[in-house]
Amino acid sequence: MDAFQILGIERRLVVSDERLREAFREAGKQVHPDAGGGDGEFMMLREAFALLSSPSRRLRHWLELRGTPGEVRGAIDPTLVDFFGEVGAVTQRAEAVIRKRDEARSALVRAMIEGENQECREAVEAAIFKVEAMIQRECEAFFKIEGASELEVAFASQIARNLAFLEKWRGGLRAIFSQLI
Repeated sequence: MDAFQILGIERRLVVSDERLREAFREAGKQVHPDAGGGDGEFMMLREAFALLSSPSRRLRHWLELRGTPGEVRGAIDPTLVDFFGEVGAVTQRAEAVIRKRDEARSALVRAMIEGENQECREAVEAAIFKVEAMIQRECEAFFKIEGASELEVAFASQIARNLAFLEKWRGGLRAIFSQLI
């Protein structure tokens, strides 16, 4: 499957979210079951959109289409390992507050926990913003990867691994945040 072709866009790493949504809407007009397309076609379109919406998956797919699948296993940047400690601490604190709130038997106890709950929400939100900034920073390497005269598979694989971890952490933090609301 070539997700770029399915969405009708150029095979590039640097693609804006807006461009992906626009391509999805345009292609959907042709393959949606209500427009005369089949369920299978529309499912493939949704899969292609999901794949390209994830920077790590987009990079791995781009590499595979070039015949050079990157190495998905291996170490991540040391800066990310350090940051993982921060993410873990924020997550553990939030989970403890959620447990405390869920175990509260009275409205008074829940009200007393609310301040701690708010602090956790703010900490989780700050961590999400930091993860998103790190994802953006990693995505800046897409220009270097695409523009290189010779593909540096090890470098591209490292970026894909970093992005995969960051995307996973962002998803976990978002899930915790929704529980704190």
